[in-house]
Amino acid sequence: MSRVDKISELRTLMETKLQLAGLPPLEESHRLNEDLRIDSLMMLQLLVWIEAEFGLRIPEEEVDPRVFGTVGSLLDFMEGLAPVGPV
Repeated sequence: MSRVDKISELRTLMETKLQLAGLPPLEESHRLNEDLRIDSLMMLQLLVWIEAEFGLRIPEEEVDPRVFGTVGSLLDFMEGLAPVGPV
């Protein structure tokens, strides 16, 4: 999945799962809290949906507040995650 596709999928998750209506087209420079109004609880919910929808495993010890700075920093973080393996 390309980075552009991931941005589109993130926007869909934010709109449908976090119920954020009226989001602008996402850009990597958008700040999650200040520009998109995603609070800390919503960020945790977003991580859960990223795991489920993208099939990624997010180890708790690797979650750093800097991950949630911008859309771009979140994408960088996602690209470094391993896919969920067989159980």
